[in-house]
Parts: sequence; C-alpha cells; structure tokens
Amino acid sequence: MRAGDLIGALLLLLVAAGYFTAAGDINRSALADEIGAAGVPVVYAATLAGLAVALAIKALISWRLGRGAAGGVDSGRQGRRLARAAGMLAIGIGYLAVVNVAGYLLSMLAVIALVAVYQGERMSWRLAGIAVGGAALYFVLFDRLLGIDTPAGFWPMLMGS
Repeated sequence: MRAGDLIGALLLLLVAAGYFTAAGDINRSALADEIGAAGVPVVYAATLAGLAVALAIKALISWRLGRGAAGGVDSGRQGRRLARAAGMLAIGIGYLAVVNVAGYLLSMLAVIALVAVYQGERMSWRLAGIAVGGAALYFVLFDRLLGIDTPAGFWPMLMGS
C-alpha cells in the first residue's frame, strides 16, 4: 500500500472538512439566492472530499492487487512528485496568505505567473500578458458577472477611498 497516497487522502479530507466548516461560518443574507455565498465553498469541499476518497480507494485497491510496494527507481520518482505537489500547495497557501493584503487582482496575477514558472515556463512578456489577462478575466468573472466580492487589498487606501 502506498502510505503517501493514504496520508495525502487524509490531509485532503481534512482540508475539505476545513472548507466545509468555514463555509458554515459565512453569513446568510436575506438577499441571497437559494445557493447563497456558501455554495461555492461547499461544492469545493465536497469535490475535495470525493477526490480524497477516490485516492484512498485507489491506494487500497493497489495494495490489494499487490502493486503497492514502491521501491527502487519508482520511490525516487514518487518523492519528486510529492515535492512538486508540495510546491503547488505552497503557492496556494502563499496566495491565501497575501490575497487580503495585496488584493485579488495582484494576487491572482502572481499565482498564474508563479504556477507557470514553477511548471517550467520561462518568464517572458508573453507569460506576463497571460497572467495579467487571466487575472483580469477571473476578476470580471467572479466580481462582476457572479457578484462575488473579491478582496480589494490595500489599493483603496492608497487611492484615498
């Protein structure tokens, strides 16, 4: 059995539980629709929980079929994959740590660029344009079209608002 898969599934399940708990703390508005502001976090938590269960089942089936022993070259590859996943998790945690201070647009721009560079893309004007366009697209989608308030960060204070 791949202990790493089971540990990952457990951690993912804990994150899902955290999202679900946090979604329960979102205030219910009389003006909200049937889904409400907690709808997206609840769906996200359910998706994470489903992925955690699927990962755990895969690890158990792999163990049951006798393919769970990871040794030699495979364990080195597994370690690199785990390190890559940990890097992506660190980028996500960094985003959560700065989004309320830096604002949604700047934070999303940084995440898009960081993930691309982390995955091997060279930093270039093209990538910068993609990051700016992607951040703007997400802002328009969530803030303007869906009406989900995004963190403004420190910018309104600088602008005198």
